[in-house]
Amino acid sequence: MSRRATPVVVAAIVLLAPFGQGGREPRALFLLHTLALLCVVLVWTDRTGAPLRPAASLADPRVRLAALAVAGLSFALISALRASYPLAAGLGALDLIVPFALFATAARAGPDVRDLGRLRVVAVASTSLQALLALARYGRGGAMAAGRSFLNPNHLAAFLILGLFLALVPACSPATPRRTRAAWSAVAALHLLAVFGLESRGAIAALLCALLVFGARRFRALSPRGRTLLVGALLACALAATVVLGARFSRSPDPYRYSRLAIWRSTVGMIAERPILGFGPGMFPHAAARFNFPIESSPVRYGRNFLAAHSGLLTLAAEAGVPAAASIFAALLGATVLFLRARPDEDGAVFGIGLAFLALLVQGAVDDLQARPALTIVPAILAGAAVAAIRRRQGPIAPDRMVNGAAAAKHHDSRPARIVGATVAIYVFVIGIFLPYWADREAGTALNSGPAGLPHMERAAALNPLQPDYRNNLAMAILNSGPLTPEGYCRAADDLLEARRLKPIDYRFPLHLARLEARFAPRLFGDATAGERAVPLYREAARLAPLDPRPRLELAGHLLGLKRPGEALQAVQEALTLEPNFVRARVLEASILLDMGLRSEARVSLTRAEATLAALSGYVPDSSYAEEVVLDARVERERLAAVLS
Repeated sequence: MSRRATPVVVAAIVLLAPFGQGGREPRALFLLHTLALLCVVLVWTDRTGAPLRPAASLADPRVRLAALAVAGLSFALISALRASYPLAAGLGALDLIVPFALFATAARAGPDVRDLGRLRVVAVASTSLQALLALARYGRGGAMAAGRSFLNPNHLAAFLILGLFLALVPACSPATPRRTRAAWSAVAALHLLAVFGLESRGAIAALLCALLVFGARRFRALSPRGRTLLVGALLACALAATVVLGARFSRSPDPYRYSRLAIWRSTVGMIAERPILGFGPGMFPHAAARFNFPIESSPVRYGRNFLAAHSGLLTLAAEAGVPAAASIFAALLGATVLFLRARPDEDGAVFGIGLAFLALLVQGAVDDLQARPALTIVPAILAGAAVAAIRRRQGPIAPDRMVNGAAAAKHHDSRPARIVGATVAIYVFVIGIFLPYWADREAGTALNSGPAGLPHMERAAALNPLQPDYRNNLAMAILNSGPLTPEGYCRAADDLLEARRLKPIDYRFPLHLARLEARFAPRLFGDATAGERAVPLYREAARLAPLDPRPRLELAGHLLGLKRPGEALQAVQEALTLEPNFVRARVLEASILLDMGLRSEARVSLTRAEATLAALSGYVPDSSYAEEVVLDARVERERLAAVLS
């Protein structure tokens, strides 16, 4: 039964992976992880699996690659255990474990499951469907509309390149029948057209690089006429790439041309801070804010954040550490070389997978392809099947070295082992896949239901107790649901303290605790010391967000209310050092200076605030952060103007 069901599950994974933002949307990810777990269980509990082979030595390149991959994964898991945000690290580790498990499963699967021909057809069918959708959308909005299914045209282009080379190799193979070759050629042309339509620089560079390797490997086997056609085709692709990218940048300049190198420099700074074990898998978006860089050409210096390194290798090194990134990259590079140098097969499936891997590695140097599960799960399955194909071509195992299939099944596939495996799989599914998905659904319902959604948010927090945002949202719902009672205060404080414990690197939670103490505790309990208790919480928020001036503005306002104008002035000036055009901070500076009796200095600050408002009259904020920075404190500004005039 499992041998018949496994190919169906694998085909479902490959066909469904590109949907839902390349598998990243919660429902799509839930489905992919469920199918992946089912595939692993079906293959590893199959009594009729491939017979065991004797332990190989490190002289076998496959063993060395497996050792590198296991070492890299082990380093990443150790890094996850040390991360300051366990939930993000756990999800990041899962993103590494799932492709690794599918690779091992595909390599372990029986002959029917490892049929590369059928698997390649399914993979090309999946990429062909996405190519057709991209071309259909292109006419309604250009490259951005064409890449809508992945949200990022670069990532969709990478997925299409995977199918392009799986189709191109049999299309150029003399062993392929003429009609079949014509069909493969049409499919490859479809993919090529869609890739150029997506206008991705990284994808086009990866495409040209892999095409050069393809031409070099096949050049000697071609006739003189075939060599001429090959060179002409390569030159035509290079010319088409030049025209496509030239047309792209002639329509509008690259809005991110100034930031790519700065992002790489900041990422190197992250790596230098924790080179061995990194910040933890999945931690890049949560740790990068401390390493942000100013944009001096914009009136808002820190209006943009980078959530990834725009390089898969750099992102992995920052998250899991240099040893893990080096081991995993070496394993991927070694597998690519192994596939490219494998003994030729009649349909070139392994060679096509090698070319696709080469393209993914090249594009992964400038894009974070691992952000889309479709770009890790599908290649992992193909790579495992390719390794199994290479192993099969080495010939049958000698009878005196083969482990008896029945004995192996008895030893490794005994009933207690299968029961334990099924039990573990059930727990993994329920705890690691189903409950987080259910919690996410409940949280989404809560956010869409307004005040009536509080029970849904409580249910989400109960289903996923490791998610700090649910606790924070519960506290905000309590504070916004009407007059706060002492019981509500305690519940909100409890939720915020738990959120801070779950994610101690997030400035929002101490900031919200500080607001709770400063604004509600004195009124509810007549506690005169609550204001002083809020000060260290405000300072903690400012420390956790060293490049965000907003916590410093709140700290300054609170200190001014406590009659500590000197400290308040220092805090607001720190905020203005970060964002010189922070209008409300400039107005508060003028107010503090006036309270200190420094009328001329206050007048200078007020004049600068008014000059900033005049200069930004035509500025359109492109983020909520920028909106807050340029927001006018009109009432206070007009009061100061009246006093100082």
